[in-house]
Amino acid sequence: MTNPITIFIVEDEAIAAESLKLDLEKIGYKVVGLADNKKDALSGIYRHKPNLILMDIKIKSEDDGITLAEEITRKTSHPIPIIYLTAYTDQDTIKRAIQTSPYGFIAKPYKVEVLETSINIALNKYHQILDRELKLIEQQQKLDAISKYDSLTQLPNQLSLVENFNAILEVFYQQINANADNYEETIPSLIPIFYLDFSRFNLIRDELGIDVSNSLFKAVVRRLKANLGEDVIIAKLEHYEFCVITEPIRHRQSAIDLAETLLEKITPPLIYKKEKIYIDFNIGISFYPIQGDSINELLNNAKAVVKENNGLGLNQYEVYSPAFHTNNKNEVSLESKLHDALEKEEFEVFYQPKVDIKSNKIVGVEALLRWNNDTHNNVSPAIFIPIAEQIGLIDKIGEWVLNKTCEHFKILEKKYPKKLEVSVNFSPRQFNDKLLEQKIFKILADNYFNPHYLEIELTESLLVKNPSLAVKKLNKLKSAGLKIAIDDFGKGYSSLGYLQHFNFDTLKIDRDFIKNIDANYKNASIVRCLIQMAHQLNLKVVAEGVETPGELNFLANNDCDFFQGYLFSRPIAFDQLIDLINLRNS
Repeated sequence: MTNPITIFIVEDEAIAAESLKLDLEKIGYKVVGLADNKKDALSGIYRHKPNLILMDIKIKSEDDGITLAEEITRKTSHPIPIIYLTAYTDQDTIKRAIQTSPYGFIAKPYKVEVLETSINIALNKYHQILDRELKLIEQQQKLDAISKYDSLTQLPNQLSLVENFNAILEVFYQQINANADNYEETIPSLIPIFYLDFSRFNLIRDELGIDVSNSLFKAVVRRLKANLGEDVIIAKLEHYEFCVITEPIRHRQSAIDLAETLLEKITPPLIYKKEKIYIDFNIGISFYPIQGDSINELLNNAKAVVKENNGLGLNQYEVYSPAFHTNNKNEVSLESKLHDALEKEEFEVFYQPKVDIKSNKIVGVEALLRWNNDTHNNVSPAIFIPIAEQIGLIDKIGEWVLNKTCEHFKILEKKYPKKLEVSVNFSPRQFNDKLLEQKIFKILADNYFNPHYLEIELTESLLVKNPSLAVKKLNKLKSAGLKIAIDDFGKGYSSLGYLQHFNFDTLKIDRDFIKNIDANYKNASIVRCLIQMAHQLNLKVVAEGVETPGELNFLANNDCDFFQGYLFSRPIAFDQLIDLINLRNS
C-alpha cells in the first residue's frame, strides 16, 4: 500500500482551513498541518516536509502568501510545489504570484472536483520536472565517465584538468591562510606543472604497430605511477603527452629534483621480443602563480619550452621563463604594426555562415577579424589577437569589429528581407571591462541595430574564472535582448555542471569533438550526450568545423540544430556573403 500524498495548508480563515482539510481527506490526501501565519507555516513545513502546499495569498502576517512562498522555495533544498488559494482578482497581485512559478491557482470558493484536478496537475508537473533533472544528472555522470578519462590509460584527461587543478589550489590557499604568521619559513609558495612529451612514441607505433605501442605506453604509465605519489595528478593529454601536477612546494629545486628522478626512472629500455625499446621524452616545467594563473596558461608555458626549444635534445628538462620565447623579435614587430592597423584600415571583418541542419539555409553568421598587413601579410588571428589582448588594444579593436558588423548588417537588411543573427566573439579583457554593457549598448544605438539579432560569443574558461561576476554581466546583456553563446565548448577543460548556472542561449561544440565524429565512437558519445543535455537546458546547439558529409549526417541524425564549417563555406568577405545568401537562401 502506497503512502498517501501529504499536504500542508496555509489559510487565513480557520473555518475555511478545516473545511478544506475535510475535503482533501475525503479525496484521499493526508493533511499534515494547518497554519494561518508565516511563523507557524515555516516551522510546520520544515518539520513535515509535505508533498504539496496549498497557500492562501492573504495570511495573518506582515508578509503575504506570495512572499512566504518565495522564502519557502529559497530555503528548501528540494522545492515543494505550491498552489495558491485566492479570491483576489487584483492584476498586480496575480502578476507577483506568477513570478514565483507556482504549480497552479485555485479560486475561492472552489469546487471539490476542481481542487482534485488542480492538485493532480500540479503533482504531475512536479514529477516531470524531477524526472528531467534526474535525467540531466544521469547524462552528466555518463558524459563525465566518457569524457574525463583516457580510454587507453584510464588516466584523467584534459577535461579533468581545471577541476583537479582547482582542488590543489584550494589546498594551497588553505595552507597559506592557516599559517599566515609563519609564511616565509614554512608554507609552500609554488605549484609546479610538468609537461611530459613522449612524442617519439610515434616512431614505435609506425614501426611496431598500434597494439604494441599501446602496450608499451601503458608500461610507461605504470612507471610514472610508481614514481609519483598518490596525491600527484597525472593527466593524459593528446597523443603521447602527459600533464603532471604535484602538491604545492616551497622551492623550485623540489620540482627540478622530481624531473631528474623521472628522467632517470622512466628512460630505461622496455623489452619487446628480446629487443630493447628505448623510451625518450622531455619535460617542461612551469610554476603557479608566477608563470600563469590558469592551468591552460601554465600548461601551454610548460609545453612551449619543449616544443619550441630545438636545442633541448632528448631526455632533458627545461624550466619555463618569460624570456624563453624564440619569436620575441617577431612579436615586437607585430606589436608595433598593430598600433597603426586601425588607422591604416588594415582590418577586415569576414563572416562564416551558421546553417540550419534541417533546411540547409543560412540563419546567421559569425563575425571573424582578419588583418592584412603589408609586412606581415594575412597574420593569423591566433597570433595577433593574444598580442592585442596583452598590450591593451583589444578593446578598441573589439569596438571596431562590432561597429563594422552593425554597419554591414544594416546594408544587408535592405538587400535581404529575412533578418539573420550575427555572432561576435569577446575576449577576456573585453568581458572584464567595467563599461562593457554601456559600450555595447551605445554601438547598437548608434547603428540602430536591434539587439535581438546580436549574439555574444564567450569561451568557457573566461566564465569559470569569476562565475558570480559573469552571471551579473550576462544577465544585464540578456535583459537588453542580446543572446549569449558559449564558444569552443570542451576546449576549456571545464566541468559541464556550470552550464545550468549561466543564462546561455547557444552551445557551440568545439571542432576537435566534431572531426571524424562519424568514425570516432568516443567523440560520438560525447557529442550525442552534449546535444541531449543542451536541449534539456533549452539551449540551441551549433557544431563547429564540419568538413565532411559523414560528420554532417551524424549531427543531423542526433538532432543538432546548426553547423558551421568548410563543408558549407569558409569565412568570407561581406560582398561574398551577400552573394552566398542570395544563392543559398533564395
